[in-house]
Amino acid sequence: MGFFRIAKRLEIESGHRLSKHPEKCRFPHGHTRTIEVVLCAESLDGNDMVCDYKALKTVVERELERFDHAMLLAATDPYRESFAPFAERVVVLEEGDPTTEVLARHLFHRIAAAFRPGMDVTTPGGAVYRVPASVRLERVRVFETPSTWAEYGEDQGTGHRGQGTGE
Repeated sequence: MGFFRIAKRLEIESGHRLSKHPEKCRFPHGHTRTIEVVLCAESLDGNDMVCDYKALKTVVERELERFDHAMLLAATDPYRESFAPFAERVVVLEEGDPTTEVLARHLFHRIAAAFRPGMDVTTPGGAVYRVPASVRLERVRVFETPSTWAEYGEDQGTGHRGQGTGE
């Protein structure tokens, strides 16, 4: 059986420090990151859509707000306390160093928890969109630069899976 996909891309600015890196990436530095979120469904809703893009954008923007203009650090980073004065814009990742791969997995889980089939999404303008029951999050791809990315997805029993690859 075939399926449909839609995607939405958003940008955030974030910094990180890779505490395990042997070269320059061990120092704090930043990236303009493009986050691509892909949804899929085996059928279209009553409006002939996988899901309305406005609902997808609303949920993803809410989840990305914490990461925009933030410093990403590993929970085990030995210099973590040095960033305490900036705590309101520090995101600590328990899963390991804040590599693009770890960030893709982290965002996948956050977005999957926030974007559930059958839920109602209220936009900032007050419109309400229902997320179709057949839709699922397929993958999250994070571009660290225009030419490098990592993505994460999970098989959720529909016979197709997200790709866990990067370049």
